[in-house]
Amino acid sequence: MSPLSVAVADHDQARERVASLFTSRWLQYYVASKLRSDPVFQLAYELVRDTCTPILDVGCGVGLLAFYLRERGLEQPITGIDIDARKICRAQAALERRRYGHVNFASGDVAHELSSFCGSVVVFDLLHYLEPIQQQALLKRIAAELAPGALLLLRDCPRDGSARFRATYAAEVFAQMISWNWSAPLHFPTAESINAAFPTSDFSREMRPAWGRTPFNNRLFIFRRARSRVAPEVG
Repeated sequence: MSPLSVAVADHDQARERVASLFTSRWLQYYVASKLRSDPVFQLAYELVRDTCTPILDVGCGVGLLAFYLRERGLEQPITGIDIDARKICRAQAALERRRYGHVNFASGDVAHELSSFCGSVVVFDLLHYLEPIQQQALLKRIAAELAPGALLLLRDCPRDGSARFRATYAAEVFAQMISWNWSAPLHFPTAESINAAFPTSDFSREMRPAWGRTPFNNRLFIFRRARSRVAPEVG
């Protein structure tokens, strides 16, 4: 079996094991489908697998990222926070079934407060639920506290007027209508507004497509704080 085949098998096994953590048949189907079609979990694994620093998962939902990383063999502490207490309850119930070590979930509203943290930060599909001023406040707080060498992985849908953007907007509205996603006005950011909080003097910046087998406009923004600040040239 080739190395690529082994990697795919590992992902497939992790997907099935994570889905089995949930007792609801509908949720099992949703989780299996989400992990099959959405590349962001594999991308996150590839980016953090060589780190040992803790991970803060902001907007963790039902805990899929934490469970997936554990099933792929990663052992760094992971804390997930989400405003939706229903999803946190589901994450905690799933955690009780497998009892992964050093995984914790808590409800909280990062629009108003983000506790101090160390290590890397993940923010997947959350930013557009915050008002623009709240988005900038959250990003600047993360930028100020991100440790040298640590990562911020931020996935969202840039507001660019494309067909993919319109499809994403429609899907978010539908998810709110069926009460799966948090009900709040949608404020999709631009790529420029996201990047603005992370100056190139302090951070490396990268953006990758992260829509996988979906029609959406999801992009993964990867920010890494430099291990040493670049001194300005004199002359």
